[in-house]
Amino acid sequence: MIKKRKDGRLCRNIINPITGKRKYFYGYSEREINRKILEFTTTCQKGRLFSEVADEWWTEAYEQISPNTVNGYKVALRRAVDEFGQKHVGEITPHTITVWLRKIAKQGFAQKTVKNHKIVVSRILQTAVMDGDIDFNPAHQAEIPRGLTVSKRLPATHADEQCTVLGTEIWLLPFFALMTGLRKGELLALQWQDIDFENNIISVTKSVYFLGNAPKIKKPKTDAGTRDVILLSDLKEKLVDLKGDNMQYIFSLNGGKSPLTESQYDKLMREYKEKTGFSATAQRLRKSFATAAAASGIDKKVLQSVMGHTDISTTLAIYASVHQVAFDNARDKLEAISPAKAKKI
Repeated sequence: MIKKRKDGRLCRNIINPITGKRKYFYGYSEREINRKILEFTTTCQKGRLFSEVADEWWTEAYEQISPNTVNGYKVALRRAVDEFGQKHVGEITPHTITVWLRKIAKQGFAQKTVKNHKIVVSRILQTAVMDGDIDFNPAHQAEIPRGLTVSKRLPATHADEQCTVLGTEIWLLPFFALMTGLRKGELLALQWQDIDFENNIISVTKSVYFLGNAPKIKKPKTDAGTRDVILLSDLKEKLVDLKGDNMQYIFSLNGGKSPLTESQYDKLMREYKEKTGFSATAQRLRKSFATAAAASGIDKKVLQSVMGHTDISTTLAIYASVHQVAFDNARDKLEAISPAKAKKI
């Protein structure tokens, strides 16, 4: 029903099919109002612009995801908005997303990077589903191109592992990483209260992330991240004489009052590499620990717990790589004793 206002304009309202609330339209003629209603209902059928939904998703997601993940998502978000920003979410199909992912892949990005782009688009469109803009998420049916490069994190070399053993007087952190498999952020967040010297346990309950240069403390993002790690005797021997007050951070440059800043960590690592010849990272030392543990025959579930893996498939992939190395070594030995190589008498 159209009503006339005191200012001379006409007014009509309808129920917004997305929000369920009344939507008011104003104009100086019935034709003008009907045109506005048609435009609005057409937009409702197609949903909002992708850029509008992306803004809503990012505002909420920014506070919930880790800072490291934020950095990776920002680039994917920008590319997604560049591609789909002016499209209504209802116009986006699995095919259009698949074509876009192929375009990203052709730029030479690895499989993980392309997957991150799909994740970002999927979460934006899932927001549209939750808000009633669309009935289903087309990203679910979009396909990642096949044959993409899979970047693998390799263990540190034997030479780098030896550098950590011989370089403990220069800096203990790399050796600590090799002996525990802790992540960089977990190492930097350790306080002396987290080390139980009597029961030989290291409790992992928090992690450091950097906001700008400043270190910030956060809880592990999954339940699996909170865990106990075995304090091996070779590491314990190095720590006993260094032990400080419970609340002091083990790796600090201000008497244990706060963790290292990002620039302090980078400077210490750079100096350590110059003095020892070390060329790996804390992440590769973590992989070295996991590989050695798997090769020792430690139970898979125990290793999953020690490493803080949420998904057992991550742990099993380590066992698979160890098995492949053992298989290759067996092949070399069998080649050496091949009957075809035996000297004829």
